[in-house]
Amino acid sequence: MIDKVGGIIIKNKKVLVVRKKTKENFPEFIIPGGKRETGETDVETLQREIQEEVNLKVVKAEYVDEYEDIAIFEKVPIVVKVYLCEVEGEVNVDNEIKEFCWIDKDYKKNGIKVASILEKFVLPELIRRKLI
Repeated sequence: MIDKVGGIIIKNKKVLVVRKKTKENFPEFIIPGGKRETGETDVETLQREIQEEVNLKVVKAEYVDEYEDIAIFEKVPIVVKVYLCEVEGEVNVDNEIKEFCWIDKDYKKNGIKVASILEKFVLPELIRRKLI
């Protein structure tokens, strides 16, 4: 089981999503975040991962929910604790991130593919809350 923490970053009713650098070149976007290092809290993980991946500083994180599915990249069970994040800085991809984009609820019309947890759970919740 993969255990991750994900950060939802919203700007102008759009969600920041990223694509990982992989040898398989998966087309799906995910939310920034990652696995905890030993002894880290969820928020510490978010702060570290979001800084590493997109060069943003997390200044506030509000728990949204926990979601389970099959990981799109590894094809094994995954659980993601998701937080709504307030951030400072400008997005600049780094580390294992290939690219980023901002999506709204019409992302499919624009030909953007997202991972299953984002599609099945996160985006519907953000639409329900009228955040996107």
